[in-house]
Parts: sequence; C-alpha cells; structure tokens
Amino acid sequence: MALIDMKNITKDYHLGETVVHALRGVDLQIDKKEFVAIWGPSGSGKTTLLNLIGAIDEPTTGELAIAGKDVRTLSDNQKSAHRNEQIGFVFQGFNLVPVLSALENVMLPLQIKGASTAEARKQALGRLEEVGLSDLIHNRPAKMSGGQQQRVSIARALVNDPSLVIADEPTANLDSETAHMIIDLMRELNQKDHTTFIFSTHDQRLLDRVKRLVRLEDGKIVNGGQKQ
Repeated sequence: MALIDMKNITKDYHLGETVVHALRGVDLQIDKKEFVAIWGPSGSGKTTLLNLIGAIDEPTTGELAIAGKDVRTLSDNQKSAHRNEQIGFVFQGFNLVPVLSALENVMLPLQIKGASTAEARKQALGRLEEVGLSDLIHNRPAKMSGGQQQRVSIARALVNDPSLVIADEPTANLDSETAHMIIDLMRELNQKDHTTFIFSTHDQRLLDRVKRLVRLEDGKIVNGGQKQ
C-alpha cells in the first residue's frame, strides 16, 4: 500500500471571477521510506501539492488516500490528529518561536501533546544531537545562522516520530553550500530512521541528491519516475 496515493487530482482556487487551476489531473503514488523531491518553477503547484499531501487542504476533484485513509471522509478533528501524529513539517522561513531556545522549540510539539517536561526534554535532546546541534541547545533563533535554524526545524519535525516529513522549499533562504548540507542531512535521516521525506524545490543544483524526482509544470506532473 502506498503511503500517498493521488488519482486524477485537481485543485482550483477562485479569485473573484477568476478560476486558478493550481493542479490539473495529478496522479502520484509515494511509498513509505522514499526520499522525494517535488521540483518545478514558482507557480507550478508545488506548495499546493504539499498542502494536499499534508492534509492541510482538500482537492477539488479526484481521489486522495494517505496511509490508506480517504481524506474526504475525515473530519477536521481527524485531519488535525493525523497531522499531529503522523506528519512533521519543515518550513521555508523556519517558523521557530523567537523567545524560545533551540531545545524549547523542539520540545514544544511534545508538550502540546501532553508529554512531561522530562520526556519532552529527553526526546528533543536526542533529535538535536541527530542534527548536530548539541552545543547550541540553549541558543535562541536570533543567535543562530539560517542553516542552524533549519536544523532545529528538522529536529522539531522529527520529534514526534512521524511517518512522513514534508518540507516546503526548505533551502530557499540558504546559501548553496548550506542548502546542500540540509538536503544531505534530510537524506541521512531518511536512511537512518526510514522516515518518508517529501520536499519541494526550484533549485536544480539540489536534484543530484535525490532518489526520486517529481517534476511539476503548470499544475501537471511531467516526470514522476525514478531519478537515474
């Protein structure tokens, strides 16, 4: 069973009297443990596709199953529970709480779920060690570089042990060298923990680091096969 199964997916947005066709007849299957890049220019539908995969939005038409569950049959509360338990999110702008330390930012998702401070601290420390930030756990975001902040974001995404991590343009605000380091880190974590990673990018320089490339143009998948 595919982790993500999309069949003839469309997504339309209505802007006044204008209809924007963000996705047009998308078919996509992603299995567990894959490391997948969604590549395409700005406006090609990458973020829309990730929002559907992350159960943040719903398709206009078509069939979408996540871990065997038909998204259309889930209530808002069920979707929220699914996101909190099964999906970790990494954002282009890091989305860290500025008044919290790296450790406190990573602890936050566990504390929201009701974990004790001791358990949340233990899990967060482990994830920060995985991303190479054991020596910066008490630093606030303003005291960290962009690459370090994105590592904290990745640790936070993984702290709940999700089956899927979704990263929307995770390297867009980083220099080339740091961008490659972030993609390499995600790939290492994918191989180590067998967590499925799906990330979007418009940067062609990163494509030699992925196992599978899904290419989007004008809301359509023009190449979804294995990268050679």
